[in-house]
Amino acid sequence: MRLISRLLIVALLCSVVFQFNIGTAAGADYYKEPFRNQFHFSPEANWMNDPNGMVFFEGEYHLFYQYYPYGTTWGPMHWGHAVSKDLVNWEHLPMALLPDENGWIFSGSAVIDKNNTAGFGQNAMVAIFTHADGPKQVQSIAYSLDKGRTWTKYNGNPVMPNPPIPDWRDPKVFWHDGTQKWVMTLAAKDKIMFYTSPDLKNWSYASEFGPDGGIQANTAKGKYAYSLSNDRGTSFTYEGDVMNVEKNGRIGAGGLLFRSDDPAKNGYAALLDAEENKVKLVKIENGIPTEIRSKDMSIQPSKSYHLKVVTDGPNISVFVNGTSELTASDTSFENGKFGLIGRNSTAVIRNVTFTNTTNVITNLSGFQPAGGEWTKTLEGLTGSSPSDAFTVANETGTDLIYKADIKVSGSSGGKGAGALLFKADRAAQNGYVANVDALNDKVKLMKIVGGQISVLAEKTIALETDRQYELKVATLGDNIKVYLDETLIHDIHDGAFSSGHFGLNVWNAKAVFQNIKAEKNIVTNETNIKNGDFETGNFSGWEVLSGNAFSNAHVTNATSYWGGSFGQQGNYHLWGAAQIPFDEPTGEARSSYFKLAGSGEINFMLGGGNNESTYLALMRASDDKEILRQTNTKWKEDETYRRYIWDASAFRDEVLYLKLVDYEKNGWGHINVDDIKVNNTGSMPENIDKKAQPVEENGEARNNGTIDNWTAVSGEWVNSTYGNNGGVWECPALFQLPVAGDPSKKKWVLQVSVGDGAAAGGSGGQYFIGEFDGKTFKSDNPPQETLWTDYGADFYAAVEWNNTEGPNGEKYWLGWMSNWKYANHTPTTTWRSSMTLPRKMELAQTPEGLRLQQTPVSLQSLRLSGQGVQFHNKLIQSGQSLSAGKEAESAEFIVEFDVAGSGASEVGLKVRKGINEETVIGYDLQAKKLFVDRSKSGSFDFGPDVKGIHAAPMPSEQGKIRLHVFLDHSSVEVFGNQGKKVITDQIFPGAASKGVELYSKGGTVNVAKFEMYPLSSIWKESPFSSNLTGWQTKSGLWADTIKGKQGQSEGDSFILSSQTGTNFTYEADIEVLDTDSHPNDPNKDTVDNRVGAGGLVFRSDNTAKNAYVANVDIHHDAMKLIRFNNGVPEELQVVPKDLDPNKKYHLKAVTNQNTIKIYLNGELVIEKNDDVLTNGYYGLNVWHSTTAFQNVRATQ
Repeated sequence: MRLISRLLIVALLCSVVFQFNIGTAAGADYYKEPFRNQFHFSPEANWMNDPNGMVFFEGEYHLFYQYYPYGTTWGPMHWGHAVSKDLVNWEHLPMALLPDENGWIFSGSAVIDKNNTAGFGQNAMVAIFTHADGPKQVQSIAYSLDKGRTWTKYNGNPVMPNPPIPDWRDPKVFWHDGTQKWVMTLAAKDKIMFYTSPDLKNWSYASEFGPDGGIQANTAKGKYAYSLSNDRGTSFTYEGDVMNVEKNGRIGAGGLLFRSDDPAKNGYAALLDAEENKVKLVKIENGIPTEIRSKDMSIQPSKSYHLKVVTDGPNISVFVNGTSELTASDTSFENGKFGLIGRNSTAVIRNVTFTNTTNVITNLSGFQPAGGEWTKTLEGLTGSSPSDAFTVANETGTDLIYKADIKVSGSSGGKGAGALLFKADRAAQNGYVANVDALNDKVKLMKIVGGQISVLAEKTIALETDRQYELKVATLGDNIKVYLDETLIHDIHDGAFSSGHFGLNVWNAKAVFQNIKAEKNIVTNETNIKNGDFETGNFSGWEVLSGNAFSNAHVTNATSYWGGSFGQQGNYHLWGAAQIPFDEPTGEARSSYFKLAGSGEINFMLGGGNNESTYLALMRASDDKEILRQTNTKWKEDETYRRYIWDASAFRDEVLYLKLVDYEKNGWGHINVDDIKVNNTGSMPENIDKKAQPVEENGEARNNGTIDNWTAVSGEWVNSTYGNNGGVWECPALFQLPVAGDPSKKKWVLQVSVGDGAAAGGSGGQYFIGEFDGKTFKSDNPPQETLWTDYGADFYAAVEWNNTEGPNGEKYWLGWMSNWKYANHTPTTTWRSSMTLPRKMELAQTPEGLRLQQTPVSLQSLRLSGQGVQFHNKLIQSGQSLSAGKEAESAEFIVEFDVAGSGASEVGLKVRKGINEETVIGYDLQAKKLFVDRSKSGSFDFGPDVKGIHAAPMPSEQGKIRLHVFLDHSSVEVFGNQGKKVITDQIFPGAASKGVELYSKGGTVNVAKFEMYPLSSIWKESPFSSNLTGWQTKSGLWADTIKGKQGQSEGDSFILSSQTGTNFTYEADIEVLDTDSHPNDPNKDTVDNRVGAGGLVFRSDNTAKNAYVANVDIHHDAMKLIRFNNGVPEELQVVPKDLDPNKKYHLKAVTNQNTIKIYLNGELVIEKNDDVLTNGYYGLNVWHSTTAFQNVRATQ
């Protein structure tokens, strides 16, 4: 009996252990989270973006990718790694490249160095990537000799250390057979730069592709953007090619600005308005455009129109494509600068030229003659009279600087004088005159009283006729100074006239006046502004110029707002949203005048929103010329102050002032300012935000030519490029593709990702077809033509696999299936984003010309046997639908519609259909467009910049529309007409929305073919090993990875199994993960991941509020036993230990009644008696870290 009893006991114990081991096989929740795609690649956990290092080697397709291992939003970049043998099933591998002293690991490529050109070994796998250290981006390399499993960074990194601009990244490298060199394509903001190398280490610049010589306005919603040239005119012909481009669902207007003042606050503009479909002539007064004339006209997006303006005095004519469309007469502005204008979206303007018929360069207006003949010519304003004659402007001055270039003619009127009139009345009967008298060789200062002229001062100077002299007067109070060619001639005091009009005078001569300019004469020796830190507690020292955005009530001593701390200096600061109605008030205010001293550095702190209509500007006092403008570009969706530094040294010793501007009424439409310092000594800081350039004064005027030098006044102005330049260019790839499957006919294709403004809104991809000779790429397509790689919102950073191609030379690639407009916010849990399906690429001949054709990799191996649905030739009546007879979350569809002769206006397929939810894949027969409508695809808000309906132009072929559709849990990829048009979109429907149906609108359509194949998952068993099952997350983020079950949390987080225990042994391997980017400098680490603790949870209640935790605390170098009481931790015992991250520790807890023993790597570290908790669940805990747990076992 005793033997039997012992055997029974042993059997029972074994059955308990065996029962636990059942859970070892697979994690039931592995890749089963909501919205987790089942046949697209995604990381096991954490953030992923661009595919990198795409290379095929020894039977494996390598997929490296941008990866942040410590969170689910973008952060310090590493390279993740996976491989596939068939481009369908993927195996996760450990991270390949980690940040180091040179920076984070941005995107790049990989090659197989078959000939050992780099000296790392024959067939070495070499990665070429961008090291990003703050704003500095350089190119580096690393190599692997074991099929990419381990990597060594080259000790000579960076191999390209001198970035020409900050945005210099994403090297894509391939071997060019023709030149026997490596070729690199490198993105550089708005262009692609090409480099060559014999050995992957030494690179030479070859050429670049992108800018086309034009300019582009990227204008915010509802806003205007202005840009000015240095050229100007009075009467002229002014023309250019204007193309409006839809950006993120917005279309607007673009055109020519003329007779503009320097701030672009006053002038005229001719606009092609694609939003309203009108051509317009507008007048801008004090910054407000008003319409003078307009005419209805169809203005198509992405179509170039030739716009021309012809002026003759007050008469203005506007031509479009050679046809006169508008005429008007207006005398408001007589002369000014040529410029450009954009509104509401993107406008591209190319080939801008002008020809003046008259050109008077002046900032004065409304000249009214009082005697003599006054005419406008190309040389300037010409006055002619045998006696005194005047012309008087509208503007007046008090303390002033007034100057002009004067040339007295020696013929046609003989010798005489030309003069400046100032502080005069409108009839020129009273005031002052300063002249150059070529008849008497004198420079005179005179006074006119009641029409009678008397000489106040004169000086004999040899003067020549037909020579240009600069005459200048400066007044301050009753002091009058006269200069000739910057030499002081007269300095007197006379207080007869304190202010008055500006004008010109000729006597007994013909004289030409040019560069006529009046300024304020402001003198101060103050080198600081008043109340620059607002520590008076009010707005004293500042002058409100307009509106109510700035006042005493906006100066506050508040230290925090609803989202955190302001971080101001001192007690008080200017908070633009301190008063109700917060963002709505608008206006301007200026500081006191100051003379810039010291080093010329100006620094200050800004907070509030980042909007082009809210900024701090540096102004020149004499003419109110804007020198620098700073918006809050360092804004992080908070009110917090951040410091900015200007280098204004080019304006040392000049009198300046600061101007606060707020003309934004919408969210974050305010500016916060504090701690303005304008008098700084010492050397200029190395890192500055902006540098002032000397203002170009009027030199020798051009009277005709091409204008290609522009200065932005407001809005964003960038180079126009071939294709689309709605955002920064990234992730280039250059490769050859066969035409129509013929390997003997190939063309080069340059793929470029664009960070904003793509076909569906936000980020996307475009491509160019052309020729490449090993150094230079030449596009076959004109600059204004954009070829979109994918018309959906979620195809980005696509690059092809190196070292492999199809039988006819086809290439294979995939892209990141997301969009920068919402990538950080998609509603996934422990991971974020997927890759698209791999696709085969070739070129197809279409009615539009050569176009990219993409064919998805075959997923026949994933089709669930016997579960497909097929039928042929079924009619769908107008307004009716046809159910597929089966629901689907992951499926492949092959659909063919006969549309020849069909009266239908729209046909298509609806997937993930449920109550108030559906994703529509349709075809618009009138517009001849394939589209995906995801506006009802779920509750996720994709944001205002990405359209709900994404459409691609696609004519039918032989009367048919063919669709190949891949539906996954949170995505749809649509290939139209054999992949000649592709739309890729993420969707986030509810779990219950699984319906599938076909539909027709406006008429009957025949469904010639319908095939639907439910697809199985490529993700199988979890790599997490444990004999515990039923894991449920209580807090934090938990996921199964190749390192085990990963927990991630800022504070404490818990996951519990469904098993409980009283007396047991509970153990696991625990690794607290870390990337130390500067292992030799403990004070510097650019990867700011948390390094805390990981622990075993036992005897827990089902909330994890009451439990024991035995942990390995790397942060505190200690082993701890902790008891949680209603969620509050109490340390029962702490034992110091020298512990390191990235090291596996075997932690074991053994309990027997009230005794708890904790072992580390087999050593007893803690022994404690505690009787508070006697039974409960097994679980895991992380604190302030990302920690992996493997081989988790419990035995009783």
